[in-house]
Amino acid sequence: MKGQLSFDYYFSLIVFVMFVTFLFFKLITFFPFYSSEVLDHRIRSEAYQVSELLVNDVGYPGNWHADASSAQRLGLSDETKNKTNSLSLAKAAAFNTLCGDYSKIVQLLDIKDGFWVTLTKTTANPPQAVILCSPQDTGGKVRANISRIVAFDDGTYGELKVSVWKK
Repeated sequence: MKGQLSFDYYFSLIVFVMFVTFLFFKLITFFPFYSSEVLDHRIRSEAYQVSELLVNDVGYPGNWHADASSAQRLGLSDETKNKTNSLSLAKAAAFNTLCGDYSKIVQLLDIKDGFWVTLTKTTANPPQAVILCSPQDTGGKVRANISRIVAFDDGTYGELKVSVWKK
């Protein structure tokens, strides 16, 4: 009897193989969903980083709006007030002008995906657009939208919207 294999051995081996196969197929079907969620989280974090950079950074040099061609980093924060969420209308106008060359904006903000930025004065009636920056071809489904309430250096308020999608 020592060299013989019983029915119990074969049955347990088949059950084990079926269980491992079941787990393998469950993992395979879960992976695409997981990778899609990871991509969505990365895009949301990039949208938030862009909004944070625009709202709470003065840019480099601090007065880049005086000569927009010398800008090395973009930021809309008012360098004279040193307050969070306080934007300079002069920098917003310079940003809007720079947006004519969308690739320059992408390079200065170091964005890998497609994006657009809108900045509106909500205290104006009707709301007044300060920045409308988007590419000619959006070419993708928006994966993340970030909205932030901001103050302008003239005492008015507005909303900054950053949308990002995967190219």
